[in-house]
Amino acid sequence: MGKNSAEAQRARLLAALKRGPVDTVHAYRKLDILHVPRRVFELRKAGHMITTAWVWRVTERGERHRVGLYVLETA
Repeated sequence: MGKNSAEAQRARLLAALKRGPVDTVHAYRKLDILHVPRRVFELRKAGHMITTAWVWRVTERGERHRVGLYVLETA
């Protein structure tokens, strides 16, 4: 498994989700996940219950963006 393979990205994202909600910007910048929605889709397909809420984030340039906030649901 390569450092940035889809499998490695899913593992990093799942580990982060187990610690708490993760937004798209955080996953891209801090977890080095290049296509966050795709990795979330794959985790859902593997049986993980992940919900999405929409939140606003401000970039370093001061631009507002609506991004997904992902939450791993626990039974």
